[in-house]
Order: sequence, then structure tokens, then C-alpha cells
Amino acid sequence: MERLVYDDDTAFTLADDAATVSRIVRTTTVDKLRAMKFDQWTALEVLGHVADMADVFAERVRRIVREQKPALASVDQDAVHAQRRNNERDPMEFAKRIQAAHGEMVRLLTDKANRARTGVHADWGEVDAAHVAAYQARHAHEHVTDVAKRFPPSN
Repeated sequence: MERLVYDDDTAFTLADDAATVSRIVRTTTVDKLRAMKFDQWTALEVLGHVADMADVFAERVRRIVREQKPALASVDQDAVHAQRRNNERDPMEFAKRIQAAHGEMVRLLTDKANRARTGVHADWGEVDAAHVAAYQARHAHEHVTDVAKRFPPSN
């Protein structure tokens, strides 16, 4: 597996995407977010997925930083999606969760020594905190970019 790098650009991507989601949910009605489809998920479900995975990845980074080589379980995103019922939730909740999770990863990885700490992922094997955060940054950015294209800022 390709090991991803965490650097200042990664940190800003996490912060920027959290801000973009905040802008989208403040300027778009929940009905529009529920109506816009991305394959089988609505825009609201995509944002919920980003929030769900942000929580998972922030917890992984937190554990790697605090524990000695923690075991990191895989997550079935489809099961999480079914359980969370994100299309019924408040979009502002997602923005707040993404802001908190992405902010915590950035804060924890400001200390460069924390970036090299490792955990053992069930599927990926040994990974460092830098890779975990960079993976979330890339994953979230792909989804947030897609949603933002459909809900551009209004001037």
C-alpha cells in the first residue's frame, strides 16, 4: 500500500474541507442536500459519510498518539451508513463533527514526533499517524470537492 505523507498542505486540506462543508450546510437547505444524488447517496448522506469517517480517523490518530502500537479495527462504511441514517440528520451536525475531528488531527500532528508513531490496522498492517491523517484528508477532499461543485458559493 502506498504510504501517504502528512505535511502542511495536508493540514490545510483538512481545515479547508471542514470550512467548505460548513459553508455548504449554512447556505444550502436540507431539502436541496437531500434531493441532490451522487450515485446512490444524497449530498447529505455523502457529508454524513465524511463526518462518520472523520470521527473514525480522528480516533485512530488519537489512539496511535496516546497508545503503544494500538490495534486499529477495519470499519464497514456501508454498515455505518445504514446504522447512522444520515439522510435524516441535521447537516450542521456534520459540519461540527468534521471541524472537530479534522481540527484534532491537525492539532495532534503539529508535533512532528507524533506523525511517526504507529498502530496496526487490521487490513493495512503497520501504519503511522501521518498516513492515517493523510488518508482521511485525501478521502474527505474527494467527497467534499464533489459536493462543493454542485453547491458553489453564491456571490
